[in-house]
Amino acid sequence: MKLIINELTLKVIEELKKLGYSYNSICGFRAFFKRFNAFAEAHGEQFFSEELGMKFLEEQYRCTVNYYLESYPKGTKHAIRGIRLLGDYQLHGIIIRRIVKKPGYVKPPQFEHILTAYEEECKTKEYSIRGMRTRLQRLFFFVDYLALRKIKEVNEITLVIISEYGLHPNHWTHF
Repeated sequence: MKLIINELTLKVIEELKKLGYSYNSICGFRAFFKRFNAFAEAHGEQFFSEELGMKFLEEQYRCTVNYYLESYPKGTKHAIRGIRLLGDYQLHGIIIRRIVKKPGYVKPPQFEHILTAYEEECKTKEYSIRGMRTRLQRLFFFVDYLALRKIKEVNEITLVIISEYGLHPNHWTHF
């Protein structure tokens, strides 16, 4: 069920709070969502769509790049992140992309053994440190998605779950 933009933004803010985002980050997203909602209303739109998000970025930030595939123009990172949060939540009911903060990635317990084994395999194959970091980062985003979907064991991963994650190329990149 699609939520109207006001309801969607409230749900995203609630989820950001649950995920432990800072007060300042939440305030920044709340202000951004107000601007986005005003834009949507001015264009007669009640519901979020990727197209509306791209139109907003183009008109408000002069951002015309495909932000799933290209580098972000200067000054657009926060706006793109806001649009992508709305898209994630509308599509999955969860926020699946997070910036990994220091001291490092904390592996969900149900996947710790398999992720550790994979890291060891990468080291055994002597992958470059940079290549390994990129490979693991993409894997960690997928594992976070699985954990948020309440997947408890590797054998619970289905083709449908993988397909739902892979519907949008944005799931294979991060900010």
